[in-house]
Amino acid sequence: MPGTAFADLELLDVQLPAQLRDGNWVAIHRCEPEDEPALREFLASLCLEARRLRFFTGAVNVARSAHESVERAADRFGLLALDEHTAIVGHAVCVELEETRAEVAVEVADRLHGQGLGTILIERLAQVAERRGITTLTAEVLPENRAMLGVFRDGFDATVEWGGGVDHVEFAARSWRLARGRYAETL
Repeated sequence: MPGTAFADLELLDVQLPAQLRDGNWVAIHRCEPEDEPALREFLASLCLEARRLRFFTGAVNVARSAHESVERAADRFGLLALDEHTAIVGHAVCVELEETRAEVAVEVADRLHGQGLGTILIERLAQVAERRGITTLTAEVLPENRAMLGVFRDGFDATVEWGGGVDHVEFAARSWRLARGRYAETL
């Protein structure tokens, strides 16, 4: 499927519900345009360390970030995690940088930090990216968010370089299988 737009890919098991470490389940689904108001509210509610670098440096533009996440485009793909009350508790996006590279970013509700949702969302984005023909994923992690850096290192065997005030992370898209197996061992 290399060269297939993100919008054209079948999701297969990417949208299956996922169990968190606390035993609760979340529903996972693709970001859709009708999700924009709820996503905007979710993003605005996050503490600083939960916000990703891509859209939250300097002046925060939550409306733009939410719109770009739900907009159907060939070069991006977004996922939402919903709790038992159908409230958004997690969001992740994959944006193509060049033919075989893409950037991933994730936000998790403050109350769910440490429950594995970040790992689940990144693993599912990586699965879709691999189907798209992307081999390498990157991310930038703020210094305040060392827990997320641990997710990348421990779950995905990512390489990390410090520069410009952020950690630059890189890992193979195919490592979603490794992350899935390692996460299952923690349940």
